[in-house]
Amino acid sequence: MKRSVQFIVASVVLVLLTIAVGEAQVTTGTGAIGFTLDKYARLRVGEFPYATATRHMNRINPIVALNKNAVFDYNENANATSYLPQMIAGSGADSAARVVTDNKYAPIQPPNVRVQMTVYLWKNAKYLIYRYRVYNDSTVTAPLYISSFASPSPANTYGGETVVYNTAKSTYYFYRTGTPVYVSQKLLNKNLFSMRIMDWAVYSPADPSSDAATDSARYVMSAYTKFDTLLTAGPDGSAVQMNAGLYNLAPKDSADVYFAIGLGASAAEAIAVMDSAQTKYSKLVTSVEKTTAIVPTQFALEQNYPNPFNPSTQIRFMLTARSNVTLTVYDALGRNIRTLVNQQLDAGEYVSTFDATGLSSGVYFYVLKAGSLIESKRMVLIR
Repeated sequence: MKRSVQFIVASVVLVLLTIAVGEAQVTTGTGAIGFTLDKYARLRVGEFPYATATRHMNRINPIVALNKNAVFDYNENANATSYLPQMIAGSGADSAARVVTDNKYAPIQPPNVRVQMTVYLWKNAKYLIYRYRVYNDSTVTAPLYISSFASPSPANTYGGETVVYNTAKSTYYFYRTGTPVYVSQKLLNKNLFSMRIMDWAVYSPADPSSDAATDSARYVMSAYTKFDTLLTAGPDGSAVQMNAGLYNLAPKDSADVYFAIGLGASAAEAIAVMDSAQTKYSKLVTSVEKTTAIVPTQFALEQNYPNPFNPSTQIRFMLTARSNVTLTVYDALGRNIRTLVNQQLDAGEYVSTFDATGLSSGVYFYVLKAGSLIESKRMVLIR
């Protein structure tokens, strides 16, 4: 899976969320931005309708780094699972695409992780929101750095692009003089841990025409603690990595990391597009997502995870029958802080994410009501 992997562009029709399913990939868009998602969780982004000639981001992929000898990466480790790229419903967006990949591509190497990637779409939005849900499938607690790696390619060419990190907005964008597009990215659900911007020849010195970086190099990028702010790439292009930081995941636990990518006609518009994505994210995470079609045997509300948390946590619950459901968060004084769910849901298992950004440390309670059934639990926010 080289940097220049050959790929067949599926045809699309100029209407919202037109879907083309090719050989283990989904190609679609919002009407303002297009993308293709493959079976290895590689996201390629460009203008709508998506086509190779108007691709501006060659590759976005998850990085999950355990140590200098154990890094999950698209180029060497990503394995196609039985959950191939597909469109899903009930995502909280107008539509969404999802794929699951794991680290079992031969030869199998640690970390033993699985990544569910979901791309969220809204009509005519100039951005996409994508989420990495990283599962620790090992039998021991794993300290994992989670990142989003990007290989810019304005107008489907490498080299000469300028990459700028705007510290005030925690947003980076890139452009090339003469190409009328600015591509921006942002981490949405927490403060950015670090920002790494490298010339591709430095990132992959053994073979700048491909991706020959080592696990050691990728781990150092993931654990990087500084914020690179400016680079004009050489002829081989650039490598950009947004780092969400360290997650200590217990066996079988997971962590969610949300990012956005957008297109603008100027630097100011590209940054404004990320502001819009941030606003949309705050509404998205109060929605609910069905995690399995299997009907549970009993009504249940699970303890949120993580707990204590900062700034977000997941709340899972099970319904045995179709019900009118509300999931509400209260503070210690009994005041309604936020209603996460208020809708009719089919039987199944669900998860809702509570983002407590802007709230004070302390004890909160969440209450689930489904028909005549009610259950509540306690959670702790620590700043």
